[in-house]
Amino acid sequence: MELMKKSIYTDKIKAKAMLQIPLEEDINVSDTRPDVGRLVFTRGKVKIDEIKTGTNKIWVKGKLLFQILYEAEGKDSGMAGMEGELPFMEEIYMDRVESQDRVICESTLEDMRVNMINSRKLSVQAVIALKPRVEELVETKICTGIADYQMQTQTKGIPNVEGEQLEYRRKQQEYLETAVCKRDLLRIHEESRVGSALPAIGSLLWKSVDVTQVDFKPLEEKLAITGEMTLFMVYTEELSGKVNWFEAAIPFSGNVECQSSREGMIADVSYDVGHEEITVREDADGEARMIGVELALELEMKLLCKGEAQVVADVYGVSCEVDTITQRSIMRKLHQDMYVEEKFTHNTRLEEAQPRPLQICHSDARLEIEDCSFSEDEVTWKGTIQVRMLYLSGEEGSGFHTLEDSVPFRLTRQVLGIQDIQGSDTELMTQCYALQPQLAQLHASLKDGNQIEWRGVIQIHMPLYDVNQEDILQEIQIGELDSQKLEKLPGFAIYFVKKGDTLWQIGKKYYVSVEKIKVINQLTSDEIKPGDRLLIVKAGEIE
Repeated sequence: MELMKKSIYTDKIKAKAMLQIPLEEDINVSDTRPDVGRLVFTRGKVKIDEIKTGTNKIWVKGKLLFQILYEAEGKDSGMAGMEGELPFMEEIYMDRVESQDRVICESTLEDMRVNMINSRKLSVQAVIALKPRVEELVETKICTGIADYQMQTQTKGIPNVEGEQLEYRRKQQEYLETAVCKRDLLRIHEESRVGSALPAIGSLLWKSVDVTQVDFKPLEEKLAITGEMTLFMVYTEELSGKVNWFEAAIPFSGNVECQSSREGMIADVSYDVGHEEITVREDADGEARMIGVELALELEMKLLCKGEAQVVADVYGVSCEVDTITQRSIMRKLHQDMYVEEKFTHNTRLEEAQPRPLQICHSDARLEIEDCSFSEDEVTWKGTIQVRMLYLSGEEGSGFHTLEDSVPFRLTRQVLGIQDIQGSDTELMTQCYALQPQLAQLHASLKDGNQIEWRGVIQIHMPLYDVNQEDILQEIQIGELDSQKLEKLPGFAIYFVKKGDTLWQIGKKYYVSVEKIKVINQLTSDEIKPGDRLLIVKAGEIE
């Protein structure tokens, strides 16, 4: 018998892996750069260039980009900067991966240390974490009706299919469907200007841009993106040659075309900064004050939409034998689209040997969530915030210095209706939430001569899902009624309702329609309770 079916598409993790890569290399200082006297500030970023797939393995090619700000020694004493890269190529085993699969690879710089070997040679040591995964769209077909007749409510009688009487049960099925799953790019072109209060730019010693507070909003046939980037530069002044710095917060916005996008969808989007370019040009007065910033945000987009349908949950025969074939499928629906904000404050006390800060030049931070756990009606996140600061010391001959600290945090939020899923099926646990943490409004200030106060806001967007395994009706097979089985059933019976019984279960046991049981027993609803007595009349005994 042919069933009417509706296809639902959901994303699922097919394979995933995690690999830590140690990198270590000695770097020679270019002949055009002065000798290194003291390291001041460093920055690293992982860039994935290419991913190739094979059978049960992938190859990831990329590089570690690094920047170094240092204090020169000798006749060229002052501040100087240099940059470079460390390439890597790794083979990673991933079970069930095929050559045509598309791999998403998250990369994290877990640690980077730069040390002086001598004034012309530096040692760069780093640990990179690669987390590749393959996601696939899985089709689940739910039964919405039987092709040979228009589904009716039970109060309108028993459906008749090809001369056979069937009893069916329907239920409301809520689900979450993946409407969009693709990779895209947002190109950002913004500019800033060094104000007249600061000297014009001579040459750049350091340039960096950090993207924060990114927000994604699905609209009709497009995804709207807003955010903010922090531009920071250390430069020599155009006329005096003295070292100065400039920092600016630059808001940005843009749209990415997306045909299937609709307002109200859930955005599960991750991003990474790809191409990054910072240029300096002259303004209308001929002074080097205009700064152009070009970025490419590489987006991994998933847009989810909520749906619901009346589905055929079960079928049995009144005048025939019915065998139902079901398939165990994972059904996901939205429990809550969580947005969490939590302010944090932390004080760092300088050690005795550290120069005291006179002025803060720049501060940045990296947020890491190390654990997300569930208990009854609660969600808890644990992690650390790695903060650091570049400051100018007022002590004679001291110059620029760096201060770093690690801030642990623990956040708990109450969410009604969550069951304790710890220790449950691993596959289900990986699909019950999507985690998108950010750190916003970071600010470092001098509390006194010995302490730095850090302030910021932890932001977490976490769509939380109810994920269940359900038996979905796939096929119905109709056969002749087993006359011997029917003969063994009594023509009349008094049935005492037990705990957990339903009219559906009773009717299925005695080959009687639910509607007939209700008519004979003068029931106005399907509600029954333990201890009730029901008169059961076999089909054909009373018409």
